[in-house]
Amino acid sequence: MNGGAKNSVFYLSLYCLCFVIAPVEIQAGLLSRYSINYEDTKLCSPPLGGTCVEIRKCPFFSELLDRSPIPRPRSIVKIIREHHCGFENNNPKVCCSMATSTTTTSTTPRPTSVKKVQRLPEMFKGLKHKLSKHRNYHLLPKDTCGPISANSRITNGKGTNIEEFPWMVLVAYGSPDEEVEFRCGGTVINNRYVLTAAHCVHNSNITGVRLGEYDRSNSEEDCDSNYCTAPVQDFYVENVIPHQKYNPKTFDNDIALLRLTSEADFSYGNVQPICLPIEEMNDDLTGKFAIVSGWGLTEEGLKSSVLLKASIPVLPIESCKNLYKSFTTLTSQQICAGGYRGRDSCKGDSGGPMMYAGLIQGTPRFIQYGIVSFGPSECGTEEQPGIYTRVASYLPWILDNIKP
Repeated sequence: MNGGAKNSVFYLSLYCLCFVIAPVEIQAGLLSRYSINYEDTKLCSPPLGGTCVEIRKCPFFSELLDRSPIPRPRSIVKIIREHHCGFENNNPKVCCSMATSTTTTSTTPRPTSVKKVQRLPEMFKGLKHKLSKHRNYHLLPKDTCGPISANSRITNGKGTNIEEFPWMVLVAYGSPDEEVEFRCGGTVINNRYVLTAAHCVHNSNITGVRLGEYDRSNSEEDCDSNYCTAPVQDFYVENVIPHQKYNPKTFDNDIALLRLTSEADFSYGNVQPICLPIEEMNDDLTGKFAIVSGWGLTEEGLKSSVLLKASIPVLPIESCKNLYKSFTTLTSQQICAGGYRGRDSCKGDSGGPMMYAGLIQGTPRFIQYGIVSFGPSECGTEEQPGIYTRVASYLPWILDNIKP
């Protein structure tokens, strides 16, 4: 692995999970102590916009309350304070502009709700049309990517089900005459390419990748009580493509592609591609809870043998800028997320995905919005979120660097 990070920053992996859910009455009372006492009739003016409503009547903030621990992290309190617009019956009110709806397919019921999120209209203005005209646009699967399994729920649990995230990849390091070691993660984006972090390939001897894995300790097919998966698919890497402007000191442009020597077989349920945010590139997940997944360190300090998942809050990039200002200057091409006690980052699954359920061609699918890049050295430290590479910012680069 690349060692270009300062002592205070290491590679990210999985967020350990430790949710605390409190009654609504306690939540509302606690929040009101941090609120600014605006007039109840205050209009929600730009840039916030929206309508001033009770906090529990706004889907965006209702989910934020349900998913955040007590006491509230300062970053969450800051978001609420910035949107506070008064009280009603001693309950805080907020400027609510993020309408939420639940969408499912008409033919196949889906257990995971898909929620419309706030948009970033200026960041990628006009890019969707340009990408659709790209010569390699057709190489990104849209009809089959990011399947949401019947057992897939965005919950507080940390264990995954078999084939829940079939795009997960283990990147192998070593030489042919020695035992390989899996040190980074990645995602399948089509039948020839894996998406990962540039620091995972910088000055590293990559021997190959493994697709379709669930339990690393099991050399046979992975099974649950009713079903066994197909065998894993191992590939050599034909070409390693780090971003040409990757900076190993600051982790700028921390993204890379791995081209497989042959095509992955998508006829099995344990190997499928994830969707990229081609249609959802303007989505702002700030305040939402995204999913990270991998085989990283558990709270016991040991690497997990089975694939894990965790739900982490996406924060404004400003929440991370001060934390990492002595190390690097963060930009809109990065995402700030995490920072809860007991579910922070540890060394391990760099290159893995940050995911959120969205719509691709009108169908609910998992979309990869981020790539695990770097974070604090101390796992589980309050208010020290990690950094993800924003995939939408690099869609043109991805299309430029893949081929049939």
